[in-house]
Amino acid sequence: MSALTRRQREFLAAFLRLYRRWRKPLHYGTVARALRIGQATAYEMLALLERVGLVERQYASPTGPGRPRVMFRPTVQARRVLSRIWDARLWRDTRIRLLSELRGLQARLEPSVLLQWLLSIPIEGPVSEGMARMAAGLMLVFRLLQQGRDEGLTFLRGRALDLGALAGLSAALVAMSRAEPHQVQALMARIRWFQEQWDRLDPLDRRRLSRFAHQILRETRGIG
Repeated sequence: MSALTRRQREFLAAFLRLYRRWRKPLHYGTVARALRIGQATAYEMLALLERVGLVERQYASPTGPGRPRVMFRPTVQARRVLSRIWDARLWRDTRIRLLSELRGLQARLEPSVLLQWLLSIPIEGPVSEGMARMAAGLMLVFRLLQQGRDEGLTFLRGRALDLGALAGLSAALVAMSRAEPHQVQALMARIRWFQEQWDRLDPLDRRRLSRFAHQILRETRGIG
């Protein structure tokens, strides 16, 4: 099977999330409405994933006159493919690069500097890279908000982080750094992107990213 493109992986992740919610095969029209895309686009994506063995179709008998409805469900292989998005080597390499960058911020960590760092995160590249960087940035925002206090950091330790909810914390940088309107717009776009990607993640990948954020929190203990 050839490698999926980023768009195909994200569609597959979203489809799996819908399937877990409904717990039954889905018509492409239902998928299209849930993902706010055209029915033709949803059908084409599902047909493509079917050709590579990641979804399978079945036909539901109509309740009245008419043709059987085409329904789709993911295969076991689909879950295996998505679990490889978060490659161990990629995580290790990303962590090394991030810690190097964060050490560079250690002597000058302040809201305006952290804002610029967050705005430098590309959201058009690999999803895992952008998500890892945003997770690290959120931990630094939390450190800024908790400067001089350890209760909040103690509260986070050992907990599974809902990083999608915590993403809103980065909006505090707007007031702290006196951001310009174009910076606010760019930051909000990254927050929305992160929250959308978080919602699409498989629960296993959420736990991986949560552990990664905890690791960043521990290893940047001297920052700020």
